[in-house]
Amino acid sequence: MDETRWVAKTKRTFGMRQACHLLCLLAVLGCCGCIDGPMFQLKRLNPVIQNEWKKDRERGPVYSQRVEEMRLIKLRFHSMTSEEQLKWINTINEVVEKESSPELRREAVLALGEVVERPEATGTIINLAKDRNDKVRLEVSKVLKKYPSPETTKTLLALAAADTSQSVRLAATESLGTHRSDEVKQFLSKQLNDRSPAMQYHASLALKDFTGKDFKGDVSLWKRYLAGEEVEPPTVSLAESMQSYIPFLR
Repeated sequence: MDETRWVAKTKRTFGMRQACHLLCLLAVLGCCGCIDGPMFQLKRLNPVIQNEWKKDRERGPVYSQRVEEMRLIKLRFHSMTSEEQLKWINTINEVVEKESSPELRREAVLALGEVVERPEATGTIINLAKDRNDKVRLEVSKVLKKYPSPETTKTLLALAAADTSQSVRLAATESLGTHRSDEVKQFLSKQLNDRSPAMQYHASLALKDFTGKDFKGDVSLWKRYLAGEEVEPPTVSLAESMQSYIPFLR
């Protein structure tokens, strides 16, 4: 092999080795699992990236700061005066109207849930029951358990009956337990006949809150009770009864 061909082949081989080493490095870095991608640690060392981050902070609060601020408001709501609460509720309402991040809208629901009894907060939470993100609607379903009213009951019934997410339907059904009305009682009674065991279970949890009775998740006992029969609550749950058989199965 002449010298020219040998040099060309060596260069190609060295280039392939460099590429393999680079791929291995990227694979290792990819294991970091950081929210900003696998190259996060390298970005921190890069002065150009650092300068861009500084410019972002100068233009306004970055995402992580906004989340932290929302959580701080949530923690301090109960130590505020009524006027201070109203100020921050209005601020959150303005944020929600413009916010594109579903996670921040979810945090807004959690914050407003601390003052859900205030009409200014209730209205925004009810509006977010129509949010396109499942996680936001899920938090709405949980938060509205705290404040029974004709408007919040209507919202939970709609979520429990027709939401596209099963998790939201289950959470809304369970939250209805604190919303005591004939319409809610009829709805929960109907859910005991649902094909989904999960729905039957969450309906029984709601009925426990609704009635103060505890039939340990036994759907048949709930049906008899709601039909007007005198039913004694079981001393142990079905799960506890099955657990007693475990030593004999070993």
